Amino acid sequence: MAVKLTSISARLLVASALLLPLFLGLTGFFLDNAFQRSLMAAEDARLRTHLYLLFSVAELPNIRTRKVNLEMPTVLMEPDFERLNSGLYAYIYNEEKELIWRSNSAALMDAPTNDRFAEQSTVGQLIVQEETHDESLRFSAHYDVIWEDARGKGHPFRFAVTHDGDAFLAELKAYRNQLWRWLGAAGLLLLLAQTVILRWGLRPLSKLARALKAMQSGDTRNIAGEHPRELQRIVDNLNLVLAREEALRQRYRNSLSDLAHSLKTPLAVLQGKVNQGSSDGDLQQTLAEQVTRMNQVVTYQLQRAVSSQQQGLNQRIDVEQVVQRLVAALQKVYRDKQVDCQTSVNNSLFVGDEQDLLELLGNLLENAFKYCHRQVRLEARTEQQQLVISISDDGAGIPIDQQERILQRGQRLDTTQPGQGIGLAVSADIIASYGGQLHIDRSSLGGAAFILTLPIAS
Repeated sequence: MAVKLTSISARLLVASALLLPLFLGLTGFFLDNAFQRSLMAAEDARLRTHLYLLFSVAELPNIRTRKVNLEMPTVLMEPDFERLNSGLYAYIYNEEKELIWRSNSAALMDAPTNDRFAEQSTVGQLIVQEETHDESLRFSAHYDVIWEDARGKGHPFRFAVTHDGDAFLAELKAYRNQLWRWLGAAGLLLLLAQTVILRWGLRPLSKLARALKAMQSGDTRNIAGEHPRELQRIVDNLNLVLAREEALRQRYRNSLSDLAHSLKTPLAVLQGKVNQGSSDGDLQQTLAEQVTRMNQVVTYQLQRAVSSQQQGLNQRIDVEQVVQRLVAALQKVYRDKQVDCQTSVNNSLFVGDEQDLLELLGNLLENAFKYCHRQVRLEARTEQQQLVISISDDGAGIPIDQQERILQRGQRLDTTQPGQGIGLAVSADIIASYGGQLHIDRSSLGGAAFILTLPIAS
């Protein structure tokens, strides 16, 4: 049964524990191979040096005999050639494969055979071989030469040197023991270092978990503090979602407040009729009007609540299509005023819920159509990742000292027109829920200008 690892640290450590031995094993293999090749190269160089030493001291006598032999000094300069069983041995063979000289170190040893001397001519070539003799490693090298006498006649000889591989094997074993000890220690240190690095590197995740727990317990309302670049985008998006949820909760509370405020007036009218003791017919007509009005208010607030619950993030809405729908509907409602509405949208996009954009622009455009004389202008553009929408009219405008007040619920400048005074407050709530701003200014047409900014990217 496979073990399921739920920890990032455990996964990384298990992966390292599996891959690190493989990596260290390959490293050890290549290092061992390289060191072994270097030992072989050093052994070849030593054997070559010994052969050159033998060449330098060998002499061909002037005595004419049937068999020509070389003369060698009694004592050689290399001490291992003089010490019995030293592991370094030298031999010289003539063209009849006969041993004509051996070093003092090989005095008590059987000379190696030279069967290949006649069949294989290797004059001028150094031949190095690795062989096993009596289960022991031995290196041998031979060099074939043609030695000319005083009459110019050539005589073939073979110089051979053998060297026991005990020292070679001992050095290789010592290196391998040291190599694998160091690699093992390095592997343990790497695992320990990786454990420490993982704990340090994943510490921001623990910090983030504590921040989420603190927020869950109510100690904080968002994830505060600085975080690594890789986590900062996650933290920012989480804070954006949290702010969005908080804004939605505030909108629910505001909707309840709007509902209560909207119902207060019809209920007051009904209460007044009851207190006045109106006739049944008059009371029935008033009751029907106010009940219809309350039903409309409740339906409207329910639609807002449903649209808020269905709201999604990162939906890109074409502003021009929404504006065209609203303008077409308002032109029909206010066709008697013959409003000249000019729009300039330039392919702007709104990121959010379409119902929010419809309600937001609908409230502002309806006010512009309602209070203008003949002209309404809507402009939309994109500036520094923000959607800027300006709605202006040629009406009477809004005094500076009243611009903040009309954004509050229930506040109205013109009490002659029907309404509850919550449209602009609702629009301001929608804009605030998206992290935007609403600003009221004087229009170039002479009336009011509502300028709103909304983010188009998070």
